[in-house]
Amino acid sequence: MARRLRDKVAIVTGAGRGIGRAIAQRLAEEGAHVACLDRDAAAAEATQSLLAGAGTAIQADVTDEPSVSAAILAAAALRGRIDVLVNNAGIAGPQVPVGETDLAGWQDTIAVNLTGPFLCSRHALPHLIATGGSIVNIASALAFIGWPNEAAYGPTKAALVQLTKGMALDYAGKIRVNCVCPGAVRTPMIESVLPEGAAAEAALAEYGRIHPLHRRLAEPREIADAVLFLASDDASLITGGSILVDGGLTCG
Repeated sequence: MARRLRDKVAIVTGAGRGIGRAIAQRLAEEGAHVACLDRDAAAAEATQSLLAGAGTAIQADVTDEPSVSAAILAAAALRGRIDVLVNNAGIAGPQVPVGETDLAGWQDTIAVNLTGPFLCSRHALPHLIATGGSIVNIASALAFIGWPNEAAYGPTKAALVQLTKGMALDYAGKIRVNCVCPGAVRTPMIESVLPEGAAAEAALAEYGRIHPLHRRLAEPREIADAVLFLASDDASLITGGSILVDGGLTCG
């Protein structure tokens, strides 16, 4: 069976765990060589070890422009091209209302969730234009709905949706730019904002029940499948789109 990303090079940021790791695995399954970027070098290497020779671990901090520039150049040198950039790296940020959100937490969330995709896209663009490639940003269903105690996270994801649309227009005919917007996914990120033990399991189950389709959390691979679609020629007429992979969460 033909693989949809055969001989292509894909960059996945935040590839060391969770959704990023699942995306790296899914793209590699479809023939891509995946540059696994993460600020945690050991986590990036752990993902690389799962890719059966189809991946390279690159340590990079998406909030630091020199680090991003070096990582993009390293990825381009792997096979002399870049075909796909997946801006996945993100943090949950402060889980409190605006009045309790400190400036450092606000700025850190913007730096990772919005400035990171901006920097990675900016430096990858010449390579992507050369191959007619694509960018897939990972936003969130919370870009479209309000949520309590998410003073920083939701706004950064809403801005990322708008960045996606702007880039899609600016580079139409050269590359495609799209966005995947997950609901709640069982990952280390969501687990990090919950209590430990049985209380965490109860909270995860409650998160799952608010998704009408199956009343459960998404699995990282389900998000990765949507990314693969947008990264492949199957989505050749789609740009500027935001695909909700949220089990109906935003329907209500």
